Amino acid sequence: MSLADLFKPVLRSAIYLITAAIACAPAALFAQSPNLAGTWEMDAAKSQVSDGRSMLLVITTAANKIKIDAKIRDKSGQEKTAGFTCAPDGKECEFDEGGHKSKVSLWFSGDALNVAKTDGPAGDVVNEWKLQTSSQGKVLTLTINHIDPSGPDETFVFAKKT
Repeated sequence: MSLADLFKPVLRSAIYLITAAIACAPAALFAQSPNLAGTWEMDAAKSQVSDGRSMLLVITTAANKIKIDAKIRDKSGQEKTAGFTCAPDGKECEFDEGGHKSKVSLWFSGDALNVAKTDGPAGDVVNEWKLQTSSQGKVLTLTINHIDPSGPDETFVFAKKT
């Protein structure tokens, strides 16, 4: 029996293990992630927002993807919607902000969901979001770090409605 014949079963087992690990990776990603699903209403008194806007978030998860829909009301009362559906795997997805198109990519870091917003039209902003729930799951904090152009962070605090 040759040395190559001895290693064939080991190599075959290694290939099976690697294939199984790749197939299970999305499920493992969600198994360790926080539960962000629900309808979240912004608490203006606890939030630090630069322009007086308010927001309602609806977050759902299905088929290893996260869907975030937002209703945003500016201080004059004008309302617009924004949303995306994306897997938390770092790959880019379409983001529609009331007809304004850009890209987002999502990933988990510990107990937080991170969202990078990029690739909008010329003059668009680049920012990174961090979404975290309280230990009881009744409060969601969204921190927006403004990268380009740079600016002070904004913190939105939401109470869970459903």
